[in-house]
Amino acid sequence: MDNTARSSHAISGVFIFLLLGVFAVFSTVMVVMGAKAYRSTIDRQDMHNADRIAPAYIRSMVRADDERGVLTVEEVDGMQSITMRNTYDEDTYITRIYCCDGKLYEWFSSDDIEFAPAEGEAVCACDGMEASLQDGLLSVKLLNDEVWTDVDIALRAFR
Repeated sequence: MDNTARSSHAISGVFIFLLLGVFAVFSTVMVVMGAKAYRSTIDRQDMHNADRIAPAYIRSMVRADDERGVLTVEEVDGMQSITMRNTYDEDTYITRIYCCDGKLYEWFSSDDIEFAPAEGEAVCACDGMEASLQDGLLSVKLLNDEVWTDVDIALRAFR
C-alpha cells in the first residue's frame, strides 16, 4: 500500500510538471505570435503613414496660402517647386516645396535670398514630385517606394 501511494504521488507530480511545461510552451508560442502580429501591424501603419504625410502636408500648405497670385509651379535649379510668395510688412517671402535626394523639402526665405535646396527643411521621404497648375487646379504627383500618389487641389482663389 505504501508503494502504490508513492507511485500515485509520483505520477501525480509528473502529470502536474508536464501540464506546467505544456502551459509554458503554449504561453511562449502565444507571445511570439502576438509579437509577430504587432510588428506586422506597426510596419503596415508606418507604410500608410509615409504614404499620407506628403499629400497631407502639400494640401495643408497650399490651402493655407490659397490666394490669387500667391501660388505658382516653377522649375528651379532643375527641380519642380510649388512656390508661394507672400508679403509681410512690405517684404516678400518665398516658401518652396520640392523634392530632392529622396525627401520632400520646405524652404522658406526672403525673396532676395538665392535658393539653396540643401538648406531646406526635410519634411518626409519622397522619391519624386511632378506638379502642374492649370485653370485653378493644382495637380501634384508624388513618388514614394515606386508608387505614385496623386494630389489634386481646386484652389479657391480661382473661383
